[in-house]
Amino acid sequence: MDNKTVRDAIQIHGTNPQFLIEKILRARIYECKYWKEHCFGLTESSIIEKAYALNSIGGQYGIQKPTDFICLVLKLLQLQPREEIVIKYITGLDETDNNKYLRALGAFYLRLVGKPATIYECLEPLLNDGRKLRKLGSSGYSLIHMDEFIDELLREERVCDVVLPRLVKRYVLEDSGELDPRISTLEELEMDLEKEQKENEDEDDSDRGRSRVEVHEPTKVIKLNAKKLTISKATVTVKDVVHEATSIESEPSEVASFTFAQEIPKGSATLYIEYEGEHNDRMTGFYRSQYKDAGGNAKHMLVTQFEATSARQAFPCWDEPSAKATFSVVLVVPFELTALSNMEAKEMTAVDPSVKTVYFEKTPVMSTYLVAFAVGDFEYIETTTTKLDQPIVCRVYTLPGLVEQGRFALEITPKILEYFTEIFGIPYPLTKLDHIAVPDFDAGAMENWGLITYRTVALLYDENTSAASDKEQVAYTVAHELAHQWFGNLVTMEWWDHLWLNEGFATWVGTLAVDHLFPGWDTWSNFVISEYQQGLSLDSLRSSHPIEVPVADPHEIHQIFDAISYSKGASVIRMLSNWLTVDVFLAGIRRYLKEHEYKNATTDDLWRALSEESKIDVQEFMNTWTRVIGIPLLDVTESDGLVTVEQHRFLSTNDVKPEEDETLWWIPLGVFPKPASIADRNQTLKTRQLSFDAPTQNSDDFYLLNKDFTGVFRTNYPPSAIRRLGKAILDGNSGLGVSERAGLLADQASLATSGHSSVERLLDLIQYYKNEKTFVVWDLLISKLDNITQLFSVNSRIHDAILNFQRKLVDSLVRELGWDFPKDEDFLTSRLRGAIISCAGRSGHEETVKEAKRRFALFMQDGADQDQALHPSTRKTTFEIALSYGGTKEFEQILEFYRRTPKQDQQCMCLLALGYGVHGEEMIQRLFDFSLSEEVRSQDFMYVLSGLSLNIQARKAAWEWIKRNWTLLVDRYTGNMGMLGFCVKIPVNKMANMEVLKDLEEFFADKDTKEFERDLEQAKEGLRIRSKWVARDGSALESWLLEQGY
Repeated sequence: MDNKTVRDAIQIHGTNPQFLIEKILRARIYECKYWKEHCFGLTESSIIEKAYALNSIGGQYGIQKPTDFICLVLKLLQLQPREEIVIKYITGLDETDNNKYLRALGAFYLRLVGKPATIYECLEPLLNDGRKLRKLGSSGYSLIHMDEFIDELLREERVCDVVLPRLVKRYVLEDSGELDPRISTLEELEMDLEKEQKENEDEDDSDRGRSRVEVHEPTKVIKLNAKKLTISKATVTVKDVVHEATSIESEPSEVASFTFAQEIPKGSATLYIEYEGEHNDRMTGFYRSQYKDAGGNAKHMLVTQFEATSARQAFPCWDEPSAKATFSVVLVVPFELTALSNMEAKEMTAVDPSVKTVYFEKTPVMSTYLVAFAVGDFEYIETTTTKLDQPIVCRVYTLPGLVEQGRFALEITPKILEYFTEIFGIPYPLTKLDHIAVPDFDAGAMENWGLITYRTVALLYDENTSAASDKEQVAYTVAHELAHQWFGNLVTMEWWDHLWLNEGFATWVGTLAVDHLFPGWDTWSNFVISEYQQGLSLDSLRSSHPIEVPVADPHEIHQIFDAISYSKGASVIRMLSNWLTVDVFLAGIRRYLKEHEYKNATTDDLWRALSEESKIDVQEFMNTWTRVIGIPLLDVTESDGLVTVEQHRFLSTNDVKPEEDETLWWIPLGVFPKPASIADRNQTLKTRQLSFDAPTQNSDDFYLLNKDFTGVFRTNYPPSAIRRLGKAILDGNSGLGVSERAGLLADQASLATSGHSSVERLLDLIQYYKNEKTFVVWDLLISKLDNITQLFSVNSRIHDAILNFQRKLVDSLVRELGWDFPKDEDFLTSRLRGAIISCAGRSGHEETVKEAKRRFALFMQDGADQDQALHPSTRKTTFEIALSYGGTKEFEQILEFYRRTPKQDQQCMCLLALGYGVHGEEMIQRLFDFSLSEEVRSQDFMYVLSGLSLNIQARKAAWEWIKRNWTLLVDRYTGNMGMLGFCVKIPVNKMANMEVLKDLEEFFADKDTKEFERDLEQAKEGLRIRSKWVARDGSALESWLLEQGY
C-alpha cells in the first residue's frame, strides 16, 4: 500500500480522515504480520464485519460520512466485494440488533456501487429501531453516543475478534468547524513575540509566527486554530514562490481561514503569519499576573496557561494534542526582565539599550498545550542532579523576596527526577527543569515541558509559617508535575478522552514518589482517605462519567479535569499495579514509554504494553473499570459457615435499575485472612457472586474484604461482621492496618448516606475507634462526623447532641496532645494534633475554645511573636474559633493580618477562616464585598466559598449572593478551568434541603450551562441524596443520641 493509493482514495471520495491514514501509514501497520493475518486473509463477506468495526471507531473520531469512510477502508484493504455477495450476505442476516447494523453497512456499500433498490430494504430496520437502540446504549451500557454503544456491542458479542488499530482523533470544533485535512501536522513553529509590560490594560502586541508545514494536496484554503487574535497577514512560501492570503476570516469555532488566489502546490512550505493578541487577566492564554513589590507598587509578570485549548490565544496553530511539532521561541522583552521558556536561552541580542531579544533552543516534538513562556522580575535558586548520566539543572523561580520559600521544592526535585529516571527507564529528555510560582494561577500547577508553572501556594513552603499539610501538598504537587514530564509530555494522550492517562497515572506515580522520599508519612494510607474516596464518591453518582469519556466540544474538556480522571484513574491504576505486582506493572510502563516516546498514545496502547509484559490480557480486566460508568458494591452475607459476596452497581441514590446493573467487573477481592478455597492469588471475582469458608476458630474471628484497600469498590457487611471488625479495632488487632481501619469507616459512612446502612450503625462503629491514635484514621473520622453535623443541622437538638458526641470523643486526646509542637516531633503526630484541635474547637470543646481565644489575642498583639503564639498547623482553626465566638473586632483583626502578610498561603488561610466564622448579615456582606475587591485574587474566591459552605449560619446567604451576582461571576470566570462549576457546587454541597434543589433547578433553567453542565448535575444529585438521607435517618439519629446520653 503506497501513499499514492491513500491520496487517490481521499481525492476520489472526498472524505477527511487524513490524520487517520497518516497514522496507519506511520505505524507501518500494513507491513506487519498481525495485520496481514487478520485482515488480508478474510473472506469477502466477513470483510463487511471488519469494515463496520472500523467505521464504528471512525465515527468516534470525527469522521462524519460513513459511506465515504467505508469505501475508503475497502479501497485501502484492496478488498472490494462483488455486489451480489454483499446482497446475499446482508439479506441472510436475522433480525438481531447487531445484525441490523451489519445490514446497514452493506446498504452503505451498495449505495456506493449503485444498487439503490436494496438500500431502503436494508436501511429500514435500522431507521425503525434506531431510537430503541440508542436508549439501550445509553442505559444498559451506561453510554451516551451510538458509536460507543456499537463499539461496546462489538466487544461484547465478539463480532470483531481483532484488536483494531486506534485512530487519530480529529477535533470536531464547536459549530461544526473543521481543521484543514490537506495540511499535515506542522514540523516546526517559530514564534517571535514582542512583549512590553503595560501595567493597567489588556495589551495588544504585534507578533509573528513561522511554521514549516507539508502540503499534501493543492489547496486554496488553509485553516488552523486562533482565538482572540487579530491576524493581519498570512503568506505561504513554496520553492521561493510567495503566496499571500487574499482573505483572512475568523470563524466562531476558534478557527482562522486563509484563502489564496492560486492553489498552494503540494510539497514542503513555510506558513508565515502576522497577528496581534492581548495579555488578558483571566489566567488563560498568554496573560498578565499582578503583584506588589516591596514598596507597595503594582507590578506585572507575564506567563502562559495553554491547557487545554488556549495556545491558540497566543499564536495561530493546530491546537490539538496529536498535532505535535518542535517550537523555536523568540521573546523580545525589556532588558531588565527575565524571559523563560521550555528550553534554555541560546542567544540574547540587544535591540536597543532598553530591549533585548532572547532566542531559545528548539524544543523536542511536543503538543501545543505544553508550550510555555514567562517574563518578569524573577529571582531563582538552583541545584543539579547528581545520579544521572546527563546532569539536569533544576531551578525554582519566584518574585523578589520569596525565593527561599522554594527551597523545599528545589531539594526534592532532583531526587524525584532521579527516581523517575530509574523506574521509567528513560532519562528526563531536557537539560533543565524550572519551576515558577505565579501569583495568579487558575489551576494548582501545569506540567509545561521544562517550565512548570504553579499557583504560589502549591510550590512555596515556609517551615516557620506554613502548616504541615502544606509541606505534604507541595511534595505531592511537585512529584505529580514531574511525572507528567514523561507521562503526558514525552508520551501524550491522542485526544482528550484519554486525559486520564495523563492525570490518573501522574496522581498514582506522584504518590509513589512521595512515599519513596518520605516513608514516614504513610502516604498510601492517606491516599485511601483522599484520592480513593474522592473517586469513589463521584462515581457513585448517575451524573458521573466513565474514565474514558468522549469529548467533542471545547467546553467539555475542562469539565473532565475532575475526580474521575485524577482520583478514580489513580485508584484503578493502583489496583492494576497491585494485581500485576508493581514490578511487572512498571516494566510494562517502561515498554509503553519506549514504544511511544515523542508520539501520542491511547488507553489501549497502555493495556497492550502491560499485556505483553505480564502475559496477561490486561484489557479484559480493565475495560469495565475505564469504559463503564460507576463502581461495584459487594453485598456480603453469611450462612452455614459460608461467606457469600455478590456484586452490583453502587449508586448513592440506592435505586439502581436492572438495566444499570448489567456490568460484571473483575474485582480483586483481597479477602483477609486469605481463604483456602480461593486459589487465585488475586482472588479475582469475575462472576456475579462467589462464596468462601468463614473463619471458624472462635466467635470473634473477623474477615475483611479489600485488604490495603487497593480494590475500587464498596463493601456492605452484615451487622455481625461489622461487630467483629469493630472489636478487632478496639483491641488493636494488627491484622487491621491504618488503610483498613480508615477504609472500613469510609465504606460504612458512604453506605449510611445511600441507605444501604444507617447513620446509627455508623456511629456504633465509630465508638470502636476510641483508642485510635493515627492521624489518617482520625482525619477521615472527623470529616465524616463533620458531615453529619452539617447535614443534620436543620434539627437543633440533633445538631447540639452530635457536637456533644464529638466533644466527648476527642476530649482525652486533645488533653493528651495539647497545643505545643515539639521541634523534632514526627510528621504524623503534628498532623494529628492539628486535626484533633480543629475537631475540638469546631464542636465547642470548652477548654479548646478558651485556649484558642487566648492564643488569638496574643497573636494579634502588636509586636507579638506570632510563630510562638500560634503554630501554623493550628492557625486556621484558631482564627475560625475566634471569629465564630467573636464579632467585628476579630473580623477586622483577621482582615488586617491578611493585608499585612506577604505569603499567599497565609492569605488563603485567612479567607477560609473568614468564610467559616463569619456571622450576621452585615459581616457576611462585608466579606463578599472584600472578596470581590482588588485585595483578593480572583482565583482565591474559592477559599471564601469553601469556608462559607461549612458555615451553618452563612451558607444560605452565600447561595443567595451567588444568584444575585451570577452575571458578574460568569463574566469573571468563563473560560477558566472550573471556577463557574465551583461557584455552583460548593455553596450547596453541605445542604440537605429539597427546596434548595428546586431553587437551583429554577435558577439555571434559562441559563447557558455548557461550561459547567457536569458540576450542575452533580450539585442537583447531591442535594437529592443528602435530603433523602436526612429525611430517612433524622428520627433514628435523634433517638440513638438520646439513648447514648448525648
